[in-house]
Amino acid sequence: MIYIIFVIILVGVTAALYQVYDVNHNINVGNEKKLSRANKARLAELSAKAKTSSNEHSEAEFGQAAAAVFGPGITRKMALTAFNDEEEGRYAIPLLRRREKLVYNGDIKVKHLSFWVTKLPTFDVRGLLITLVIINCFLAQLLGGMSIYTIHYKFSASALLWINEPFYLMIIIYVLIFMTFCISRFDMYMNDIYQIGKLSRHVNSGEGGVSV
Repeated sequence: MIYIIFVIILVGVTAALYQVYDVNHNINVGNEKKLSRANKARLAELSAKAKTSSNEHSEAEFGQAAAAVFGPGITRKMALTAFNDEEEGRYAIPLLRRREKLVYNGDIKVKHLSFWVTKLPTFDVRGLLITLVIINCFLAQLLGGMSIYTIHYKFSASALLWINEPFYLMIIIYVLIFMTFCISRFDMYMNDIYQIGKLSRHVNSGEGGVSV
């Protein structure tokens, strides 16, 4: 039984390391992969129409296509800015991914739950959340190492006796993995609505470009 626990701990430690890689991959190159097939098709269609909306007819056609996806609440300027951005998908992907949670009532708001509607965030919490992911990974590695260390060297302090039990370490490691999973999903959600908020503020300010 003890050997099975050690194997499970090894799998957990490996999974914790992979989670750090997965979060980094999602931030840098994997954003579009989190879109559904239908939203990928919408992204391709609207991006193509935005790039060809150089005259009144094609711009009106783009506006109709955007309204069909997002509803009449979104302005043509906002949609055009999102889908014609130099960094492809920076604003369009979050807009597509969270379109069902957006409420257009003068200012754009986000409906987190059916009874909970707030303004779009103005502060980027990604740095904090990524730090938590790294800390969780470090703790999982530390606990995995402790499971090996305590085979020959036991802790005698009463407050640390639990470290001598691989089963407890295994449970804590998988709790950390679950916490990291939740944090990574929350990070994606918060970053999406933050990017939408930044896009909205840019459009409302009438500036020539969106700062990164």
